[in-house]
Amino acid sequence: MIDLHAMKKYDVKLGWKGGVNKRSVSELVVSFSIILLHRVVFANSEVRNGKWYQVKGRQLSDCTFGIIGCGHVGKDVIRLLHPFGCNILAHDVIDFDDFYKEHNVLSVELNYLLKKSDVITLHLPLDNTTSNILNRDRLKLIKRSAVLINLARGGLLDETELRRMIINEDIAGVALDVFAVESPIDNTFSMMDNVLITPHIGGSTEEAIIAMGMATIEGLENAKDPLNYI
Repeated sequence: MIDLHAMKKYDVKLGWKGGVNKRSVSELVVSFSIILLHRVVFANSEVRNGKWYQVKGRQLSDCTFGIIGCGHVGKDVIRLLHPFGCNILAHDVIDFDDFYKEHNVLSVELNYLLKKSDVITLHLPLDNTTSNILNRDRLKLIKRSAVLINLARGGLLDETELRRMIINEDIAGVALDVFAVESPIDNTFSMMDNVLITPHIGGSTEEAIIAMGMATIEGLENAKDPLNYI
């Protein structure tokens, strides 16, 4: 979102530290995965409506977990998944071969990841190359039993198509922390009992906010040539 070349032209330095709030976001990804697979939202809705019976869900353990975008947050999600023994698939335009080997991650094409994953999570910036990356055709590749999580950026997926899929039970569950327009004009998502909606809270833990503040202070003191970050 920052024109680094313009900053260079006008001799403006940049202070930046990547991944400052990664643990806040990655914890929420794992939490949402468990909640959706165990059908917690639906079970809670049934109890609120006076019904009491065992709702059958699924375990995160041993499932196939697909990560689209393996930067700071994507890598941290992988670290948190170790105890669950998941089969982890990753898709990124950058080759993180050493990291993948260390953490037993399989690097795959995007369409393959969508077809095979039980849990899919997005961790991408929003730019011309990623806008609507999960378009209508790609969303249709997702298994009906899978769940989809987006805590990255609104605009990465086709919200209209995703809404249709939920209504038609073409996907098992969805968790969205971000929307193309915030707050969303259409509240359809929030009324569904297999959907989790949060108001862009991925990085909003006390610890992450303090860490971001400290990184800002460090950036003022250690600002560099902006093109060093390309």
